[in-house]
Amino acid sequence: MQTVPVLDALFTALLNRDNSEIESILSQRAAEASMLRVVICSDAPGTIDLEFGLNVLSSNYVVPFFKGPRAFFVSNRISLEALSTGSNSKVPIDFSLSLDSNVAEKLRALLAGEKIQQIDRDRINEILMLKAQNFTTRFDLYPFLIENARLIREDPLNERPLKTLIAFRMLDHLDWDNFRSNPSRLVFDSPRDGLEVSLRAEVESYLSRWVVSDEIDHHEAKSAGTRALLLRLAQLWPEKGNPDSKTILSELLYFSIHKLNSIPIFELKLIWSGITSSPSDPFFGPIAGKSKKVLEKVRGMAWDMTLLRRLEIHARNSIDGSFFIPYFVSFDSRWRNLLSLNAVTLAVINDATKSALFARANELEFQHALNLSLSSDLKSEMTPEKIEARRRNAQSIQSRAMLEIVAEEETKLLH
Repeated sequence: MQTVPVLDALFTALLNRDNSEIESILSQRAAEASMLRVVICSDAPGTIDLEFGLNVLSSNYVVPFFKGPRAFFVSNRISLEALSTGSNSKVPIDFSLSLDSNVAEKLRALLAGEKIQQIDRDRINEILMLKAQNFTTRFDLYPFLIENARLIREDPLNERPLKTLIAFRMLDHLDWDNFRSNPSRLVFDSPRDGLEVSLRAEVESYLSRWVVSDEIDHHEAKSAGTRALLLRLAQLWPEKGNPDSKTILSELLYFSIHKLNSIPIFELKLIWSGITSSPSDPFFGPIAGKSKKVLEKVRGMAWDMTLLRRLEIHARNSIDGSFFIPYFVSFDSRWRNLLSLNAVTLAVINDATKSALFARANELEFQHALNLSLSSDLKSEMTPEKIEARRRNAQSIQSRAMLEIVAEEETKLLH
């Protein structure tokens, strides 16, 4: 029988605070465990402030990926450094602010000198001021690029992604000292029009490669799979009364295994947290309220969940053993609320396999609910071999196959 992967074993032991099992893993599977990095959110002595003195959470629109407010960081590199320096070690940390497409579009309009509402101008200035006050602040374009690549695929003449990306590149030429003292006037190191023209060729070349990349294909496929899951949820959500979380979770698990050929634990956790809250989370309002535009709404919801998936991928990143701490920036209060309720409290990352497991708020309750929802048929699907096979499948899913399932579920929902 296949041994439980060290990633899963340590994650479960940490989640259950099983110290004897943790010690057993670290001693008996030391070679495998040496490739793991761990983040444990806690306010205990010796933890590190996740704001790093940057004051990024001063903005109402910034949501942390890790719950914080502080955390332990554990890795082989940190342990070796501590041994060689007498228990003194530095934790290498990178971080960025990931902007959604709405924030990115408003930023583009501001940098392009377009007339925008004062409330939007104030919001963007608030975000830009975070960088003006500390130049180590970096903006991450991936959420925007992932969400907008489909615009170019559907219409090659759509220049919104191009113009937005040019605007982000213009930030490299902004006079930040001047902005800090006078945010009402943007000053660049060369005329705005000429700057946009000079940056265009480079950005066009980058976008032409990006929109046909395997990475975009994978995110398109993941988003389509999430759409299918949400469409099935819409069929299970009752017309009246509260949803039966156990039945819904069991049905969605069956659907995931036998239709999607993978178990999207992250998406199932979000759904479970939404349907078990009282009242149900506003993010799922279009489904709970049987919106007439439910098909359109579900597509947008699936993209939102895909973007949070992207933060998980970012959180796995490492440069020579560093830890990556992402933050998300959005003006959508419903989405920020959902993110806040599901902030990560524990992460175990395997650098050898480029995989990771994340625990969020109420994770033990969710795992318990998951176990209760397993029928005998579903339990037979939870062997290490089948779990590993589904993980491999999740990395190679195809958009066409997922979209076929979406079409089937849309037809069932409409009828």
